[in-house]
Amino acid sequence: AQGLSTMKITFGMIVLNGDQVLEETLASVYPYAHQILIAEGPVGYWQQQGYTTSVDGTNEILENFPDPENKIKIIHSQYLEKDDQCNAYMEFLDDEADYIWNLDCDEVFKPEDIEKVINLLETERYTSVGFKSVTFYGGFDKCLGGFEEGAEFMRIRKVYPGSYWATHRPPTIAHKIDNPWPEKHLNFDELAEKHGVRMYHYSYVFPDQVFNKLKYYKEYLSGNNCIDNYFQEVYLPWVLGDEEQKNEIEDRYRGVHEFKPSYRGVCRTKDFEGEHPEIIKNNLEQLKEKFENQLLRYNI
Repeated sequence: AQGLSTMKITFGMIVLNGDQVLEETLASVYPYAHQILIAEGPVGYWQQQGYTTSVDGTNEILENFPDPENKIKIIHSQYLEKDDQCNAYMEFLDDEADYIWNLDCDEVFKPEDIEKVINLLETERYTSVGFKSVTFYGGFDKCLGGFEEGAEFMRIRKVYPGSYWATHRPPTIAHKIDNPWPEKHLNFDELAEKHGVRMYHYSYVFPDQVFNKLKYYKEYLSGNNCIDNYFQEVYLPWVLGDEEQKNEIEDRYRGVHEFKPSYRGVCRTKDFEGEHPEIIKNNLEQLKEKFENQLLRYNI
């Protein structure tokens, strides 16, 4: 149980315009956090689009999120790149922290799964942990298989005083001390298959979120690998289509992921047969309403 753990886990988040399930994400980790460090604001690409800070509900959620134990530290700034944004919050890493848990604003964890992971860290002295994602697509009933489910999301790293992010992509921590623990990795398949732990990833649910993600990926990050006009050609028609239309789109693109099929292989949707984390279930009606309201803006 969380009360018995001596493990100090710091959750680190970078965010810009990420209010979709931000509140649920923070609520899912708060009881288990030693610290929650958040760097909010735009990297260079978004600064060029005129952003100096989030313009959705992100800042409001961050400012009003209840923090009775004074765990949360928020930095608002502009950053060169995501590596710099991660290191902006690392400056506030407590020397006593055992691990940094790299947390996206659209990732929610079940309490029993966090407890299992903490227990494994304590007993096995892992230095890194990867997660298998349940990535929801176009709502709350379908998730992605194939390529997306075969990807390992590196989320937890052992840290020491002075540790910092060498790279955000892939998530790599560098240390300043001489004798860190020998590397011992808990991989995503073992964590999912043997321990039943998954990361609930709401990254392709909301129209605003997908629109912005794709703008960044296409224009800045990996344009040649992304499907042209993905939002209009794949995401929107899929969300608005009936079963037959959805299948047609998935047949044409061997799934629905934004990377070109030739680059990523198959990535079709499938029915989500598990249970959403409790915090999502409790807020599902409001989240669906948020989804519908966003959809109206694009469905002209």
